Amino acid sequence: MITVQILGFALIVLAAWDAAVTVLHPDREGLLATAIRRTVWAATTLLSARLGASVLGLAGPVIVACTFLGWILLATLGMAVAAWPILDTDFSIQTALGTPTFVDALYFAAGTTSVLGYGDVTPLSTQAQLLAVFGAGVGFTMFTGMATYVIQVVNGVATRNRFTLALHDDARGDGGVTMLADCLVEAGVEETRGRCRNWAEHLRAVDEMVHRYPLVAFTYRSRRPEYDPEAALRHVAEATVTALVAAAYTPGLRTAAETLCSALTRLQATIAETYLSEAITRGLTDPEPTERDRAAVAAVDRALSGALGPAESPTEHRRAAEAVCRTRIFLEGLHHWTRSEPPRHEWDA
Repeated sequence: MITVQILGFALIVLAAWDAAVTVLHPDREGLLATAIRRTVWAATTLLSARLGASVLGLAGPVIVACTFLGWILLATLGMAVAAWPILDTDFSIQTALGTPTFVDALYFAAGTTSVLGYGDVTPLSTQAQLLAVFGAGVGFTMFTGMATYVIQVVNGVATRNRFTLALHDDARGDGGVTMLADCLVEAGVEETRGRCRNWAEHLRAVDEMVHRYPLVAFTYRSRRPEYDPEAALRHVAEATVTALVAAAYTPGLRTAAETLCSALTRLQATIAETYLSEAITRGLTDPEPTERDRAAVAAVDRALSGALGPAESPTEHRRAAEAVCRTRIFLEGLHHWTRSEPPRHEWDA
């Protein structure tokens, strides 16, 4: 009997711990929450590849709903297992069904953890009363935490959407290379520097969201393409490479370009560690630019020289080539994760 009750308490603690880590920790996710997220995402991406991209929009809500349900079911099961051995001796049961069964224990557990408590199963002994209070406390805390988490998720998704919309509006149907080059030509270095800093702030906000809400940061999708994070990340990566190359033409842009590159590198690493494979994470940590990457930088350099004139000093653009390499690795992994086809970069056109 003691062994069964210990197992029940362990299940309750496991559910509460998984929920607490996911909801309260700034950059952690419970084991159950991670398993549910990966399972639901794999299923929805497979269905979206066959039925259409609109199916992918269901992933985020389904992941949250299944995670919450998993926590509740695990806590309820643990409560039932802990109460079952003492149900016929330590409880008063208003029923004519005879000897209490495990179904009656589940009924009591569900009513207790949901803080409903119909009163037809009443704890009599101190042990049973403490069990009921413990189960009700865990249930109330979990439901409160889940409600708070949903509110925070809405704000977090809004932060990500502001980022994607900002890049969509800045790109105006073009790529990131044209976006930054036009800004330099039309608005000047000061405006371009401010634009780079603004993009860096957006990237930091999204980075924090991925840390804080891994369940939903990149699994909540919209049917509107301007909300797709892949397009925004491609545009800002192209703009980052262009800014790094443009620093040879306008040295006043160098600091803002380096800041933007650092923010982008950090976000790519965070997304890769959270959602993508270890091979992608390793590739981002130690990028090795290829001839294709250096050719992309040369294409950006030619585009800028045509718009801005010759550079003030020749440079090999090593960091720009590394940024191109990281971007290729990252976006290929991200599109593989979503089972979508990666579009061509503007520097490859």
